[in-house]
Amino acid sequence: MASPVSSHVDAIIQFTNSTDWNEFSKNSTFRRLEKMMLTGHEEAQVLRLLVSMSKATRVLEIGMFTGCAALAMAEALPCQGTVTTCEINPALEGVIRKFFDKSPHGNKISIKIGPALDTMQTLHEEGKQFDFVFIDADKSNYGNYFKCLLDKNLLAEGGTICVDNTLWNGNAYLVREERDETMVDAHAIPEFNQLVADDDRVYRVILPVRDGLMLIRRKIDVDGGVKP
Repeated sequence: MASPVSSHVDAIIQFTNSTDWNEFSKNSTFRRLEKMMLTGHEEAQVLRLLVSMSKATRVLEIGMFTGCAALAMAEALPCQGTVTTCEINPALEGVIRKFFDKSPHGNKISIKIGPALDTMQTLHEEGKQFDFVFIDADKSNYGNYFKCLLDKNLLAEGGTICVDNTLWNGNAYLVREERDETMVDAHAIPEFNQLVADDDRVYRVILPVRDGLMLIRRKIDVDGGVKP
């Protein structure tokens, strides 16, 4: 019953599902890409709604892949809004930029190639802040991304962090010895979830959308006022 994605986001989804990623990645020194990394229709629409609801104008995405989420979020931004998306694999930039350029919202998106933590440090040095942040990259660095956003004040006042894959195929429900060791980063997501749960600065909740979306906000932005 979800509203359909735009034709431009759908074109990215169709491209992602039809591409031979083994062939695409065969000469790459980066992690092999897979179509299962795609955000997909439903989650793209959730992100678009969250960005719209938050009245964001500055969005940071950590982990672009084929740009499905980046474009969906850009579609919710006002004309002066921006999406800064971090991607480590340079082979994706030219391919995905062509899809962005076909959309009237594509000019809102800036692609930053390189390790995301390096990009985030540069953004911090430039004094940048973001109203909405979507994390969907290497799971072993989720904790570092989270701490960088708060410790370096990249998350703007009233900002929201949204983190993908926080159920990690059910491993987040299990004690360590029961997790599926055949999965990459089987322990990284449960450890990240606990890191956030132990951080007194924030409120968090996991929505059971696809593989789990965690929403995080500073407590100061969630706690309501009371009359004296």
